[in-house]
Amino acid sequence: MSFAGPSNYKTLRIDKSDVAEGIFAQTIEAVDRDRDSYNVKTAQLEGKTIRFDYFESIYSPMITASTTIVDTGDSATDDRDNLATIRDGFPIVGDGTEFITFEILNGSGTLKTKQPMAITGAPITLDQSQRQVLTLPLVSKHSVDTASKPRLGSYGVGTIDEAVKKILKENNLPFLDKNIEKSSTLDKVDGQNETPIDLIFHLSKKTKPVTGAPGFFFYETQEGFNFRSIEGLIEQGMEDYKNNRTDRTYTYSNNQRQDPTAEDNYKLVKMPVIKRDQNLITALKTGVYNVRIQTKNLLTGLFTDNIVNLLDKNSTYLGNKPSVKPNQNQTTAANYSRTYSYVLTPGSLDEGVGTEVTNNPAEYEPQANMRYAMLHSQIVDIQIPCNVRLMAGNVIKLLIENVTSGNKTNQVDNPTRSGFYLILHLRHHFDPKHSYTSLTLARDTYGLYTSNK
Repeated sequence: MSFAGPSNYKTLRIDKSDVAEGIFAQTIEAVDRDRDSYNVKTAQLEGKTIRFDYFESIYSPMITASTTIVDTGDSATDDRDNLATIRDGFPIVGDGTEFITFEILNGSGTLKTKQPMAITGAPITLDQSQRQVLTLPLVSKHSVDTASKPRLGSYGVGTIDEAVKKILKENNLPFLDKNIEKSSTLDKVDGQNETPIDLIFHLSKKTKPVTGAPGFFFYETQEGFNFRSIEGLIEQGMEDYKNNRTDRTYTYSNNQRQDPTAEDNYKLVKMPVIKRDQNLITALKTGVYNVRIQTKNLLTGLFTDNIVNLLDKNSTYLGNKPSVKPNQNQTTAANYSRTYSYVLTPGSLDEGVGTEVTNNPAEYEPQANMRYAMLHSQIVDIQIPCNVRLMAGNVIKLLIENVTSGNKTNQVDNPTRSGFYLILHLRHHFDPKHSYTSLTLARDTYGLYTSNK
């Protein structure tokens, strides 16, 4: 079965309730069993949808989506039980009381909501006497639920991953234990009038993994929430390939057909687009190679001045050839491209107040920025036949054919383009004729194979 062919909408339903809070606090199955008690109005959209797009990103703590429907005025009923458009009959105003649930069947698997998605607006793209084309932007329901729930409490001293799990559980936010990575960071987590999502997002920027360089992401996929380091994502991707995850290997040849068939499920639909490729000047400005870290302790008067290189860390990379360093000598004080300066303000000598430095940004911020910047050494956009098993944060293998003269065929694996990549952004696209997945990929080093610890 071709993954690129039409997909089936087993469920695509819009629900509107008179009361936003608590309606979908239970599972959708619970709502189905006792729907009348909730005073919920519903409409089925399967046959009216002309486009559905689903988005994930490791830079976004929420799933987003959009659907475009054609409405001929018989999709809903108004308060007087007269037939009306969906927008007018419900009506849809994007106030947090309208939700969409979906289950889409594709040759690669099933994509469905873990929680209902909230409608945030209802722009009309075409309005005629006999039909209306309506685009509904969607966000994860939790984005609406937690937007007005600032956190003021303290989560005590412990690892940040423990605090993250507690925050997620307290707010009924879905996650799998395997997707909340253990951290080595010990810190007191205080909610400073931030929403639960914003609080965790900010924590990710200062969290260190058990091994390797700092650099965490907090994001949502179809499995729920993820709190993962760059190191952890790469290591998990490599482990998947050790377990023969060949369904994540994609190829592109210069002469391949542009109309995929059933045999082309793991071939690129079109030529890959290289968006970034080893920009030395950008790397120097962002401090990918060497950085200088200066600290001044106001209590002790101690001043430190160190040169740090990320490649010296016990890290795992996607390729086997690190980006070219402009200078191999790491001991000379002049060999750095960016300086970080910090003034440390530990506790006082008053009784009962500690004097140790806590939450020292010098321990994580420069290294995290270096790791984030290095991850984007190469960025490429690809489009493939729809694969709903893929998620943001997965590692895939990309094999791109060498450019050759004439009709000669050389090895498929171009050594500077082929290799392992991390999925930064993902879009599943469905329309009446096609189903595609668009990916933005990145990697920190080039080469065909990873350098394991």
